Amino acid sequence: MIDKNGKEIVTGDIVKIEGAYFKNDNGLYFVTHSQGDKDWSGSGHGLKRIGKRGKISQAKYSTSFWPICIFTNDRVKRSEGNAWNKEHAKIEIVDGIPLNGVIEFFRERVKSTEEQIKREIYNCGKDAPTVKEEMEIKAHYESVIEYLTSK
Repeated sequence: MIDKNGKEIVTGDIVKIEGAYFKNDNGLYFVTHSQGDKDWSGSGHGLKRIGKRGKISQAKYSTSFWPICIFTNDRVKRSEGNAWNKEHAKIEIVDGIPLNGVIEFFRERVKSTEEQIKREIYNCGKDAPTVKEEMEIKAHYESVIEYLTSK
């Protein structure tokens, strides 16, 4: 997917959402998953809220998606919100936000994946398809870290 300026949005980018139906959906996020990532089956982007100084939010509702998903029991409000977001909500890649917290987030993902690889090797053997899949996921996260450190 591309942002409002025509730039391709990839895992690790810092993005700003504006014009959303629910004002709480507006703000800064970093992309945790993108379509095509080995560990993501979604058709859009997974987002995590981040502050202006690069601190990752620990709030209960700090996860979002692009295109914005509305989760409410009121089908009229959901319909209005989806129509509004389709027309008015915009996403833009932004620069100038410190990336230390985001890099650390992906380093934690690498560590977690390494532990999973060890478990899979122990349970299934070194040549198992699940081990190869986890190795590809680890390589993906390492490439995201490399991309972020080169910025």
